[in-house]
Amino acid sequence: MTEYYFYGYFIFFIILGSCVGSFLNIIIYRTPIILRNKWDKEIGLLNDNTHDLDIKKYNLFIPCSSCPHCQKKIPLIYNIPILGWLYLRGKSKCCNNKISLHYPIVEMLTAILTVLIMMNYNDGWRQLAALLLTWSLVVLAFIDLNEKILPDCITLPLLCGGLLLNLNHMFSSLHSAVIGSVLGYLFFWLTYWFMKMLTGKETMGYGDFKLMAALGAWFGWEVIPLLTFISSSLGIIYYITLRLFKKEMKQSIAFGPFLAISGVTFLFFQQNLNYFLY
Repeated sequence: MTEYYFYGYFIFFIILGSCVGSFLNIIIYRTPIILRNKWDKEIGLLNDNTHDLDIKKYNLFIPCSSCPHCQKKIPLIYNIPILGWLYLRGKSKCCNNKISLHYPIVEMLTAILTVLIMMNYNDGWRQLAALLLTWSLVVLAFIDLNEKILPDCITLPLLCGGLLLNLNHMFSSLHSAVIGSVLGYLFFWLTYWFMKMLTGKETMGYGDFKLMAALGAWFGWEVIPLLTFISSSLGIIYYITLRLFKKEMKQSIAFGPFLAISGVTFLFFQQNLNYFLY
C-alpha cells in the first residue's frame, strides 16, 4: 500500500509540475512583451504622442494561447504539457513552423524540480516557499536567457518575500537575511564597477544585483560567497565552451541563469552545505 501511495504521490506532482511549467512558459513569453508595451506607452506619454498609443489589452491571461508565428488560437488538446509538443513533433499545426524546444524543457524541468522539492522538504510551508522560489528562478533564468533582462516585477517581490519568510527563520535568521540582501546587491554592484573601470565593458546588469540581493534575503549573508562561486564557475565554463566552438562573441552572456542555478542548488543541498558554512 505504501508503494502505491508513493507512486501516486510521484505521478501527481509530476503532473502538477508540468502544468505549472506550462504556465511558467506563458510568463516567460509574455512578461517581456508586457514590459515593452508599458515602456512604449510611457515613452509615448512623455513625448505627448497619445494618439499613437493603440496597445491592446494584453496580460498573462488575455488573449488565449496562440501560435507565436501566425497568432492563431491554439486548441486545448495541443496545450497539454510536454505531450502536446511531442504529438505535434515540435511543429505548429496551423502554420507548420517550428515550436521552440524551450517549451517542453521548461515543463519537464519544472516537473522534476517540483517532485524533488516535495521529496526534499517535509514541512508544508517550507515546501510551498521552496516551490515559489524555484518556479520564480526558472522564469527569471529563461527570460534572461531569451531577452537579457531580469524584470523588477519578479526580482523585487522575491527579495521582499525572502525577508518576510525569514521573520520566522524559515531559511535563515532575519538578521542574516537583511545583511544578505544588502551584501548581495553591494558585492555585485562593486564588482560591476570594478570590471567596468578595468575593461571598459559592462559585465553584468542591475537585474543581476537585485537577484543576488533576493537570494541573500532568502538564504542569509553567509551563502553569498558560495552562490557567487557556483554562478561564476558555471559562467566561466559556459564562456570557455562557447569560445571553443565560436571564435567571435557577438552577444553578451546572460548571468541570470547561473545565479538561478546556484540558488536552486543551495535550496536542495542546504542542510548539507549549512554543515560546512556554519
